Amino acid sequence: IKTDFEVIVTFDWYSYARVILPNTYSGAVCGLCGNADGDPQDDFALPDGQQVADAIQFADSWKVADVPGCGAGCTEGCKVCTEAEKRAYRGDKHCGLLVKKRGPFAACHSAIDPAPYFDDCLFDTCLYEGHQETVCRSLSAYVTACQSEGIRIKPWRTIAFCSLICPPNQHYELCGPTCPATCRGQEAAEECEEAKFCAEGCFCDQGFLLSGDRCVPLSQCGCWHQERYYQAGEEFFACPRCSERCVCKGDGAVECQPAGCGAAEVCEVQDGVRGCYPRDCGRCQVLGAVSYSTFDGHPLRFAGTCTYTLAAVEDAGPEDPLVPFVVEVEKENNQEAPAIRRLLVTVHGVTLGMARGAQWEVDGEQHLLPLTLAEGAVTVTQEGAHRVVQVQGGPKLLYDGQNYAVLTLPSTYHGRTKGLCGDFNGDASNDLTTPQELGDAWGTLTPTCTHGSPPPACSSDTPGPCGVLAEATGPFAGCHGVVAPQEYVAGCLQEQCGREDAAALCRSLQAYAAACQAAGGELQEWRAAAKCPLSCPPNSRYELCTRSCDYACAGLSAGARCTDKCFEGCRCDEGFLFNGAECVPAGSCGC
Repeated sequence: IKTDFEVIVTFDWYSYARVILPNTYSGAVCGLCGNADGDPQDDFALPDGQQVADAIQFADSWKVADVPGCGAGCTEGCKVCTEAEKRAYRGDKHCGLLVKKRGPFAACHSAIDPAPYFDDCLFDTCLYEGHQETVCRSLSAYVTACQSEGIRIKPWRTIAFCSLICPPNQHYELCGPTCPATCRGQEAAEECEEAKFCAEGCFCDQGFLLSGDRCVPLSQCGCWHQERYYQAGEEFFACPRCSERCVCKGDGAVECQPAGCGAAEVCEVQDGVRGCYPRDCGRCQVLGAVSYSTFDGHPLRFAGTCTYTLAAVEDAGPEDPLVPFVVEVEKENNQEAPAIRRLLVTVHGVTLGMARGAQWEVDGEQHLLPLTLAEGAVTVTQEGAHRVVQVQGGPKLLYDGQNYAVLTLPSTYHGRTKGLCGDFNGDASNDLTTPQELGDAWGTLTPTCTHGSPPPACSSDTPGPCGVLAEATGPFAGCHGVVAPQEYVAGCLQEQCGREDAAALCRSLQAYAAACQAAGGELQEWRAAAKCPLSCPPNSRYELCTRSCDYACAGLSAGARCTDKCFEGCRCDEGFLFNGAECVPAGSCGC
């Protein structure tokens, strides 16, 4: 990003960012980057101007907002590498390449001191136990700084060391153009100023042009409309009120039609895209072994032990804007309390299997989380103790690995669903309720399963231990404003009906805790008093509010698309990262 007053901001889409200022800003700026007055000794200034020595105190003072699950710094079990431990990464196979006197970066040493980059590289590489991706990003930061000064760098990447894998129709160049040829440049003058220097990266092959983030032949270039470039086939709203919907045709022409948002939609910008988005959403829940709640809020008491369609939406044709999907639930063949054996989600041509516990499958093959499927349209992440499936513009499913699952749909699906979750038409009275009706309509009967009989009705006059969910001063009080506890209390009582089951009670309380945190509620510590400990694997610890998705091995190579919520669960200890079902040393992470 470059402004007309010469402020430049660059970002490598991962972890390396730069802010470049003209000298006129010297002493006139503040923040984590300091005051730019040429004196590094006075950079640790708080917003009120007070100087401090502690880096965490300084950094925390410039925090923009509190993010649940994030902290100012490490507080316990903090890993700090000794100089002896860093020594292993001083060689040419790691950070030593930065300072090698006859190495590929030698020509830059006199202009840009490599020592700070070398120190940062040692710190990060030691922390991540030599993981090559960490080394490569450290070296790449120095390359960017050198090339920004017009200094030629010698080849430093090899097939075995920091090899850069480029997308289709692209290739790697050590010294490529800073203003590559684009489709937009064929329609209007480029705003990019050709620099005196070059940059390394992936560049389009001969005969291809840059179209957004892809390289395409000229015949597949997109459209230039109202001072913006759109890729071929891209649909967009051209007006601020979403009153006109346009599509970029393959020949570069833009075709627009009058449009508008539905009654349950609002025209706004989400994730940088203007469109018609649902005002609210519907929620169907599996609250326990025999307790369900439909999209329209109707409570179901159903003890079937077969496989059932929880919710499904059929494809209504090419003009249908909704994403079709099917969610099925397989139940254990336990007549009293048929727990979830597995949830199946079929969408965008793939089938995701979530087994009880921590097992994941995609089309029958086991995978580690996080996952991105269907060209980014489907993401699967581990969020605390829960697994979350998100489909762009479609369903979102959270499963706690036990007996609780919540399926959320945008209001655009109103009246289109079928299955145990009902038709989502706002009328709870027409949702099926009897075991025979539900089983015949949405189940697959086999010789080894039954649709069950109606569970006994349970009194709610004395909620007993389930009542903690609704206590005005209890650990769940901060949840009541975002998720009403009544149906969870009723579901908890149903799971306890006729017997006292400590494990079932814990699962019911955990279900409400998950719903609370998914909705952004303030959950307090509840497990100790309820005697519901959460067992964590080695090298991890329980936290009430953690962002386990952010601390996964996959994040070393590419940023995972996590939710913006925190959930209770197990967080890996310092120096360890989540690798599917366990916490491993960072150096043991895969590719």
